[in-house]
Amino acid sequence: MPATPSGPVSAQPLWTVASGLNQPDDILFRDGSLYIGELGSGKISVVAPGKPASRLNPTIPKVEGLAFIGETLYAADQQSDQVHAINGDQVTTLIQLQPVAGKDNVDGITAAGDQLIVPDSPQGVVDWVDRSGRIVKTVGGFVRPTGAWPLPDGSTLVADEYGNSAVRLAPDGSRSFLIQGLPIVDDVAADADGHVFVVTPVVSGGRLAEVSGGQAHDLVGKLLEPQGIAFDAAGNVFVSESAAGRVDLAIRSFKLVPLGTAHPAAGQPLCVDLVRAPGFSGTVELSGDAGLKVVRQPGAGSQGEVIVSGCQVAPCRLTASSGTRSDMLWIAGP
Repeated sequence: MPATPSGPVSAQPLWTVASGLNQPDDILFRDGSLYIGELGSGKISVVAPGKPASRLNPTIPKVEGLAFIGETLYAADQQSDQVHAINGDQVTTLIQLQPVAGKDNVDGITAAGDQLIVPDSPQGVVDWVDRSGRIVKTVGGFVRPTGAWPLPDGSTLVADEYGNSAVRLAPDGSRSFLIQGLPIVDDVAADADGHVFVVTPVVSGGRLAEVSGGQAHDLVGKLLEPQGIAFDAAGNVFVSESAAGRVDLAIRSFKLVPLGTAHPAAGQPLCVDLVRAPGFSGTVELSGDAGLKVVRQPGAGSQGEVIVSGCQVAPCRLTASSGTRSDMLWIAGP
């Protein structure tokens, strides 16, 4: 089982999913993989359970927010106040923003359909940018917006770091405060059920908190400068700790346990464990790629079995599902 980090506290099971990173900042989960922007190295790391960790080749000097539109990865560069498009090893500048002396430049970005939402932090505005780099809409009135998150109804959540607030922008431009007076709200995100989370990156007492009723309720406390939030497909919450060089996962439903480095024996049943969050009692069903045969389901328990008959050329994907929630794990063949 992954190690529990020393320091942070949570009522939920808490794992370290990546460590030894160089100032991990904003993070992005897509198709079973977690993308981590390392502000200190300018590299983007990719981690997925059962696969070796890797880094993308391009270097973005001070990489901040990350977003995908289609197969193109976009990354904010705080050093140059630019947003870049990354296709394989090719990097092109999508938009050049206007720096302000004495202020940090662009921070977190996100995607909504075929547009990027770009908090132009030093200008105190949020821009909607199309794939040609054209700003199609701007909303101002922020102190320092540093994170954004699109909602299914067309609204947008905005983290206003030095405004000490999280704001909901309606499609008609009206706004409401989800929380005010919370120092240094650096990022904001909402899960598939509409629960809103924020991070406050105090170095010794950072918080990942759920916001409801105008109040912040800690999910994880005592974090070392938390910066980014992401959700996996099971509704579990990733949070990066910049000062600790790691990314943690707070398990809110269930999570498949990585198998470690040992390869399974050919034709022999392989136990697959999962961790359940307190109060999660849903039935979990396993399914696998060709080369994996499920021979026992976890059901309402915490262990299943598979037989690995292929997966030698490339790892096979094992999926655990419970209702609309799912998790993935890659298994290499014998």
